[in-house]
Amino acid sequence: MSPAIDLRSDTVTLPTPGMRKAMARAKVGDSRRGEDPSVRALEEHAASLFGKEAGMFLPSGTMGNLCAVAVWTRPGDVIVASSASHIAGRESPAVSHMASVAIIGIDGPGGVFTREEVASAIALAPRRTESKVRLVTVENTHNAGGGTVFPLKELKRIRAMCGKASIPLHMDGSRIFNASVATGVSLASYGKVSNSLMFCLSKGLGAPVGSVLIGSRDFLKEARGVSLRIGGGMRQAGIVAAGGLYALKNHVERLAEDHENARKLAAGLGEIPGVVVINAPVDTNIVLFRWKMPSMGLPAFRELLGEHGVLLDDRGFPLFRAVTHLGVGEKDISRVLRALREVFSGDGSASLYPRRLPQPSAS
Repeated sequence: MSPAIDLRSDTVTLPTPGMRKAMARAKVGDSRRGEDPSVRALEEHAASLFGKEAGMFLPSGTMGNLCAVAVWTRPGDVIVASSASHIAGRESPAVSHMASVAIIGIDGPGGVFTREEVASAIALAPRRTESKVRLVTVENTHNAGGGTVFPLKELKRIRAMCGKASIPLHMDGSRIFNASVATGVSLASYGKVSNSLMFCLSKGLGAPVGSVLIGSRDFLKEARGVSLRIGGGMRQAGIVAAGGLYALKNHVERLAEDHENARKLAAGLGEIPGVVVINAPVDTNIVLFRWKMPSMGLPAFRELLGEHGVLLDDRGFPLFRAVTHLGVGEKDISRVLRALREVFSGDGSASLYPRRLPQPSAS
C-alpha cells in the first residue's frame, strides 16, 4: 500500500536528503554561550533577508512570539491582535500568564484588519482594561483564515499609525515566506513594516525544528534574556540550525508548488457535491472546506479516509483543513481528490456558503 498522504499540516514535513547532509556536516558549539557557528550563520542570514540587524534561533514560534511580547510590554499592558490569531488563541495562556498582558481582539475576515480598527481598539483599551495598548500584532499568513495574506498596503497604514503613537508592531510570520512567494512582496518589505518579526522553519520550509525572531540589536539583546528565563537556551543547536539555513537557501521558491497544489485541491473539492471550500480563492497553501451533509460521525469518517491513505486536519467536524507542503506532489493531490470523491459521494449538492473565520487551533 502506498504511504499515507498527510495533509494535516505543513509541520509534518521531513528533512530532504540535501538537508540531512547539511545537518550531518554542521559545525557546532555551545549555542547557549554564543559559540555555535551554524546557529550564528542562520541568525545572521535570517536577519539580512528581512533587512534587520539581528536574529535569534529558538525552539518554537510560540516562544518567539512570547519573547517579543515580553520585550515590548510590561505587566498590566494591553496588546492588540486578530481574535482568531495564535497569539490571541492558542498562545494566549502563555502570553497572559508569563508576560502578564491583556489582549484585545479584532474580528476581521481572514484575520485581516484595518488601521481604523486598530485605532479604535487603542482608544477603547483604557475604558475596557484601565491600561494602555503597548503592542500591535499581526499574523501573516493567517492560519485560521486559511493562509490569508495580510495586504502590504494595510500593513504600511497600520505601521504608520503605530509609529505616531509610539507603539511597536510585531509580525507573527510563521508562514511569511508563503506570503512573500504568493504576492511577490519582498521579505525586506515585510521587515520594514514591522519592529519585530518571527518566522518558522519547520512549516513550509521543511526544517525539522525551530523558528527565528528578528529585530534590532537592542531588541534581540533583551529577547535573549527572556528566552533564557523560559528555557530557550540550547547547546549544540547547530545541527538543527543547519537544516534551517539549508531551507532558507533551497526551499523558499518551491513554495509556489504548494500554492498551486492547494488551488488544484480547492478546485477539485468545489466540484464534489456536498463539499464547500470556505476560503476560495485560496491565497497560499491552506484549504478550508466543509462537508454539508455528513452521513457518518467523525470516527467512522477518519477510518474510511484512512483506508484510502489520506490524513486531514479536523477543525470541528464537519469542517476540515488541508495543508499542502513539500511532502505532497501533484499526483498526490489527484489521489486525494479521488479518495474524497468516493468518501463524500452521494451526500448533498455543492452550494456557496459565506466565508467564515474558524476559531484558531493547532499550527
